[in-house]
Amino acid sequence: MARFRAFREYEEQKAEANNAMMALLAGAQLSAHLLKLTEGSNRLLPEVFPAVDHIQRFNLKSHDARRILLSADPHLGKMAVPYVMALHEDYMRTCVELLADNGKCARGLVKGNLVDLHPAFETVTGRTFDTDMMSYITVLRLMRNAVIHNGSVVNQNLRDELDKWTTPQEDGWVDLAKRNPRDLHVGDRIDFGQGEMIVALAITKRLDREANLGLQTALPRTCWAALVINEIVEDHPRILHDTKVALRQARGVARHHYGVIGLTDAELESEIAAR
Repeated sequence: MARFRAFREYEEQKAEANNAMMALLAGAQLSAHLLKLTEGSNRLLPEVFPAVDHIQRFNLKSHDARRILLSADPHLGKMAVPYVMALHEDYMRTCVELLADNGKCARGLVKGNLVDLHPAFETVTGRTFDTDMMSYITVLRLMRNAVIHNGSVVNQNLRDELDKWTTPQEDGWVDLAKRNPRDLHVGDRIDFGQGEMIVALAITKRLDREANLGLQTALPRTCWAALVINEIVEDHPRILHDTKVALRQARGVARHHYGVIGLTDAELESEIAAR
């Protein structure tokens, strides 16, 4: 991978989102397990756990609180899946913006939504995303839209997209999610849970990396050299005052994060001289 700074920051955000989602899932179950120790008590949680922040907002008896915590999975899923997809959409905009900055496409494409960004990227770079991943991200997008805009109710557009799946595509999704959205019919309600969170993370990770490969061939080498120099200047604003030090620092960044590009000293020196 060409691990340019925006890509690294995005991967860090995805890792943080993954850890936070799993922590919330586990935390809900751990809390429910802990509350079993107070089962039968008529005291409210703020009386039992007065030192816990925000406990006043969860002003319930243990039995009622456990019921909510044990059923938290779909609620967390409805928050987490759109969040992961929003991160991916932002990353795709970053990729298209890099292409626009280098004259590869119109700047207006950067403003596209998720439904537009993958096709635009394919057209500009010639890089075709994996067919299965594109089918999955389309289903996930339509499921998200139904959750946000249609009261979590399956509509015909989603049902039509699910009907296009081949058996291997269906099996691939079920292997990750452990349940099958093709069991849903128009008018059914969608529940996101841990399985869909895992699907969202896995699909976007694959598409992220395919986009990275597309950038490697589509962007000029001068762009990659500029990204390296941008990094060292961000970290050391006065570094270009000493070209030897700047080259040494740029060489290290290029080798560590941009090794797949194979930038030469001459290319880095040329970019330093142009600043």
